[in-house]
Amino acid sequence: MAAATATGVLLGVRFAVAAAWVVAAFCLAVACLGAGSVSRLRDESGSSAVVGALVFSTLLASGGAAAAMRATAVSGGILLSGVRQPARVEVTATVAEEPHQVRYGGQWVVLTVNEVHRNGRTYRTRERAGMVVPRGRLPPSQPSRGSPLRLAVGERLRVRASVGEARWSDSLGRQPPVVLRNPIIEGRAPPGGAALRISERVRDAARSRALASLAPERAGLLIGMALGDTSLLPAELERDFRAAGLTHLMAVSGANLAVVLAAGLWLAGVAGVGRRGLAVVGILLVVVLVVVTRWEPSVLRAGVMAGLVLLGVATGRGPGGRRALSLAVVVLLLADPSLAGALGFQLSVVATAGVLWLGPATASALPDRIPERVRKGVGMTLGAQATAMPALALTFGSVSLSGLPANLLGLPLAGGPMLLGVVAAATAPVAPWAATLACHLADPFLLALIAVAHWAAGLPGGSVALAGPARAAPVGVVLLGLLAVARRRRSPYLPRRAELPTDVERTVNGRDDHRRRAPPAGAVTSRGGGARDLGPPDLPGPRQDVRRHVR
Repeated sequence: MAAATATGVLLGVRFAVAAAWVVAAFCLAVACLGAGSVSRLRDESGSSAVVGALVFSTLLASGGAAAAMRATAVSGGILLSGVRQPARVEVTATVAEEPHQVRYGGQWVVLTVNEVHRNGRTYRTRERAGMVVPRGRLPPSQPSRGSPLRLAVGERLRVRASVGEARWSDSLGRQPPVVLRNPIIEGRAPPGGAALRISERVRDAARSRALASLAPERAGLLIGMALGDTSLLPAELERDFRAAGLTHLMAVSGANLAVVLAAGLWLAGVAGVGRRGLAVVGILLVVVLVVVTRWEPSVLRAGVMAGLVLLGVATGRGPGGRRALSLAVVVLLLADPSLAGALGFQLSVVATAGVLWLGPATASALPDRIPERVRKGVGMTLGAQATAMPALALTFGSVSLSGLPANLLGLPLAGGPMLLGVVAAATAPVAPWAATLACHLADPFLLALIAVAHWAAGLPGGSVALAGPARAAPVGVVLLGLLAVARRRRSPYLPRRAELPTDVERTVNGRDDHRRRAPPAGAVTSRGGGARDLGPPDLPGPRQDVRRHVR
């Protein structure tokens, strides 16, 4: 499902004929519903393949329609049409993303433009534009509630500038297609929504409290791990984390969400909240974290996945991790096709897929003498590193060979700062003493993480630079690894299909009264492992290691 939607998005960008894609998606959806109804009425096994093909085609066409509509809207923008006109324009816009520091102290700001005033006429629009605000050119907010040195997400600006075409952009508008050159900010107002104003106050208080309680580099690391804000992180430390393959710790994603949800749901459970109440508490925590961390692509992926799982907790029937990931990708790409070009979204999806699909297979391939927790940790780390490596190599042209040992040492240390950083941010505006205590408790973990990053970055050959066609080499290596894992993979409970007697095969496949029962004692030959491996008395529990039952 996710692959079909992503393929449709790519095709929609390539062939941006919105009307054709919309008609195709509508016709396929009607055909899919009709085929599904016929399949339920006739109960024909062959029709399920037809329904599956129609679902695949419908998602592909839907992704193409969404991408084509977005590409058409981006190419027809008011600002883009006036790129070659020398006249300056006045725009009314809101800050769409957290500003980033650029060289010489300026800020790169991405805006959502709402109005364009040009040549005495006013145009209403909704498109993205970027601009660089030099240091010292930022007027105070009116009323004066915002920071005089930085812009916040949601702030409303009135800017006069000339319009130029961006050097780097994409058809879906994730990277703004136009740049406002030589901008003069004539007006500035705080965010219109209460949620954005409160979240910005929380972020400002967290930054101030971290800087007052910790050394600058550890304060920047704590805020980066808790809120995804790397504005305080020194450049040298950021380079070390990138060379060690630990930059994902400073991009808020599923790990942060899992830590916060685990703590919040545990407290709610201790308070006696029921199953549906736990789901409500979890969804509220997800929404709050998404708003405070500025809905980065990786946070959106993790938030939608967590929401689907929590809905399953409330109803008693929900998707597992793999299905939740696929559904989250489908929902997000249909809602915002430009996410397909966001590196954070790509890395988040492929790393999660590696953990869910490759992690268990890799852990089961490790020797039994290794402790189970170590096997699982190595398996998940290898799975995430293997699937994320091709994207990193193609984008940055380098591969971190020290990423595996650095992640094995760093991941156990990261949970503490993630949770304590969120606690510090939540308590900084109302209880500064609690925020200071949380910062001091996180300090030893931060020192250890910085030491791991320095050690891994200093390893000889820890980072390999790739150029030209060599950037695609990790893709081939990962594909070969996937093929090797697929060849070795087999069911942990049952022998191969050819080794099962006929009566046992019927029972296991559900043809005996349409029930899936364990075969009777003594029904499996010694080559298959014996009845004690399959009979009810020795079936492993949900958290037991299945390997000791299949010897």
